[in-house]
Amino acid sequence: MPSPQSRRRSPHRFAVRSVLPIALALVMTAAAAGVAQPAPTAPSGGAPAGTVFTNRDLPKNRLAAHAGSGSAFTYWTTGTDRQRRLSTAAVQLPPGAAPKGGWPVVAWAHGSRGIADGCAPSAVPTSDDRDEISRWLDRGYAVVIPDYAGLGTQGTPEYFDTQTTARNIVDAVRAGHDVADNLARRWVVVGEGRGAAAAIDLARQGTRVQGPTLDYRGSAVSSIPVEFDTLIGGLGPSSGSMPVGVAADILFTLSAIRNARPEVKLDSFLTDTGITWMNRAARLCVDDLTDAFAGTPMGPLFSTPLSGNTALIDVVSRSHTIPLRGFTRPVMMTQSLFDQNVVVPLSLRYLNDARTADRRVSARTYLAVNDQQSDALSDNDIRWFVSRLASR
Repeated sequence: MPSPQSRRRSPHRFAVRSVLPIALALVMTAAAAGVAQPAPTAPSGGAPAGTVFTNRDLPKNRLAAHAGSGSAFTYWTTGTDRQRRLSTAAVQLPPGAAPKGGWPVVAWAHGSRGIADGCAPSAVPTSDDRDEISRWLDRGYAVVIPDYAGLGTQGTPEYFDTQTTARNIVDAVRAGHDVADNLARRWVVVGEGRGAAAAIDLARQGTRVQGPTLDYRGSAVSSIPVEFDTLIGGLGPSSGSMPVGVAADILFTLSAIRNARPEVKLDSFLTDTGITWMNRAARLCVDDLTDAFAGTPMGPLFSTPLSGNTALIDVVSRSHTIPLRGFTRPVMMTQSLFDQNVVVPLSLRYLNDARTADRRVSARTYLAVNDQQSDALSDNDIRWFVSRLASR
């Protein structure tokens, strides 16, 4: 589950504000690192969301432990602009024959991995991704690993839009059922960080957007990022250092918005140092960015407080929304008190508010001696939660 190598995304108001290079070469050229490119749109009148575009078997050295087989595929989904976009994903299956009705599905909604195409987990999973995929395969689940729109495909990732990420996950699961014909209709989302925000949103809208062929059962999440508009709005020349994961999230989010939304004029609020870090965040994956930025104060990146950039704060406020209530399926939220990837007091407040606001929310917090123990406790609770949902 969460580690210093995993990142997050989102915020709150009334709710909370929260590879296929071979296949893609058939339809587009690679985007230049850090430069916004027009993403391809679906042909007129065709390619509904969740439609497979290309598919190929994963070689054995690309499979996680406990996998019997797997495929990597591109599929059509929806971007922040509500246009059809290509995205990438993978599905891995346990070995042996599927149970009656097919393998139940866990969608692994990963946290921040970076915004460069080479950071796409379906192509190059981190050790955290591999461990998570392997755990669920060993427990008898097929695992769908979605990349989010613009990650691994042309265009800037929709890194800052929780609802878009949620729809990307649904579309990847729908496409995965066409790629692998032995998957059950029932599926559960397990998410951390940025993926946790999307998984929570799915607990509200998943039954409505999944279509008639799927049976969404609920979400289990850890390391929940909230109030990102507040965090970003508070940045300026006097800002100090931040927890390692939070700093990486901020850099990835600002860099993605800078590339995808030039109208916010972020550069006018940045120093030369800030522009350098925005460009590096567009190229580096999470481990390298974390190592490079560790201990660096945020203040030298900004020439003036970001609170004065109302266009930027509006983008973050509208896109980083995590709901507090209105869930149609159960959602379990877990949070370590030593998590370096979120601002823990804000996440704990969200957990308490959501649990009070909606009876479908259950929450667990962990005061453990180290990250490994917290991760084990969280994984154990999530495992039993998912088992109960998937077996109904």
